[in-house]
Amino acid sequence: MDAKKLGKRIKLARIELDLTQTQLAQKINSKQKSISRYETGASLPSIKTLVKIAKVLKKPAGYFLDE
Repeated sequence: MDAKKLGKRIKLARIELDLTQTQLAQKINSKQKSISRYETGASLPSIKTLVKIAKVLKKPAGYFLDE
């Protein structure tokens, strides 16, 4: 899985819904710094976290995993 591609998709989906990193972090019970790291590709979210992100961003989890 390409961490940078995954991060770009998270960021685009978040911006589509007009959410800040902080707002997304609060909705999934995480930290803004974690969201930033996911979006830049510095780290990968766990599957559990990715499912939470997908729900909040109204996308199927597969959307973020697609190559």
